[in-house]
Amino acid sequence: MKKLYILGVSLMSIGAMTAQTYETKDFEDLSLTSGGWTTQVPVDTTDWFASEQSGDKFAKISNYNGSNNVASEAWLISPSIDLSSATAPMVSFETVMKWTGPAIEVLVSTDYNGTGAPSSATWTDLTAGATLDVDDQTWGNWTPSGEVDLTSYISSSVYIAFKYTGSNSDGSTWEVDNILVAETGTQGGGNGPSAPVAKTIVEIQSDVDSNGESNLKSDSVITGGIVTAIYADATHGGYHIQSGIGAWTGIFVYDQTNTPAIGDSVTFKAVVDEYFSYTQLEGVADFNIVSNFNSVPATLVSTANAGTEMYESVLCQVVNATCETAPNQYKEWDVNDGSGTIIAHDRFFEYPSVVIGTAYNITGVINYSYQKWSINPRDANDVSVYSSVEENTGVLTSVYPNPSVTGLVTIEVSEATELVVIDLLGNVVLSQPLLNTVNTVDVSSLATGNYILKVGASAQQLMVK
Repeated sequence: MKKLYILGVSLMSIGAMTAQTYETKDFEDLSLTSGGWTTQVPVDTTDWFASEQSGDKFAKISNYNGSNNVASEAWLISPSIDLSSATAPMVSFETVMKWTGPAIEVLVSTDYNGTGAPSSATWTDLTAGATLDVDDQTWGNWTPSGEVDLTSYISSSVYIAFKYTGSNSDGSTWEVDNILVAETGTQGGGNGPSAPVAKTIVEIQSDVDSNGESNLKSDSVITGGIVTAIYADATHGGYHIQSGIGAWTGIFVYDQTNTPAIGDSVTFKAVVDEYFSYTQLEGVADFNIVSNFNSVPATLVSTANAGTEMYESVLCQVVNATCETAPNQYKEWDVNDGSGTIIAHDRFFEYPSVVIGTAYNITGVINYSYQKWSINPRDANDVSVYSSVEENTGVLTSVYPNPSVTGLVTIEVSEATELVVIDLLGNVVLSQPLLNTVNTVDVSSLATGNYILKVGASAQQLMVK
């Protein structure tokens, strides 16, 4: 999980988006030395290296050799940077660290020759002007450094260095990313995200790359939804919110400051991030509770479809899902409605009496953790022994044929109500009243694909071929 804080954005900083940039290093090529960067190792052989974690690429260093710490000193040094035309240059970056040990140092030199030992040049320590990660107990979030002033070092040849030290008795592991040397006010690097843009949850979640990670990662957004679940964890706590029903409509908010209740409709500013490939919002600011006691119907899905990217953080329901395994040491038990297996887990609530071979109806938020998908009931009301479709889908008793290949679908209901058809982006594409017990609905105008039928308080998938 990366620390990305919402910073105040002035008119000056917005206008500076196109300000002069003198040097950048984001390690996206997984090369430590591309662009003329170098390392120097005056003590031991411990050196910086390029690393990757859950799509993040960065520079990393540790003096732990697998059995103990070793005394070490290693420098990561920029190429020569020409600041002769600069007006108010600065350097910014991001850090994250763990374990007890000395902090890295950030230094600047105007007389280094680019290849020699660091001791051959004069270096000025800039560390006091930067914000570094200080949480040595857990792998926390990326911490933006803020703008470190370089005005006193305007020259045609400037070098920026990150110096790591460790001893035989201790040593932190440090990661550095998004290094930027530019005019003051330029967004990026350790300056934090750009000005927030209004985005729906569907836009954040459905715009993904081949790995299922949001293409809006690191973007600042204004968004909101209805709280569907509270994750009361001392370290990684927060809440799930949802806007609409169906695919891509839910997301987790990492927030240990605000404490909304289930059913609250909330709005806020935040930053999109990926925590081990689990999309979330963090750095919450301007938090506002719009209304209370709202409800979100669970989206009816098969156990196979529940464990897919499109239902990440969505409140879903699986019906007639047979328990295949007893809970393991992690409180995980497998359920299967015949389409495939999904794990039922205790993220919010531990169901106390699981019986192998018994079929259950389970409502819960879909979570992805340790490369596993799971459905997570919130309390005892979210788990029941299966008895009939009618009992667990409210007024909706049957939908057939499903998939529909003729353009017509029969929908049986137990009382007069309204039908709403929603596509996977959350758009309402069809609505009409259902006046009789058995209704024939024309869906021939819908493009081939999957849709959500919302009937009263019930929801079910429909496939149109």
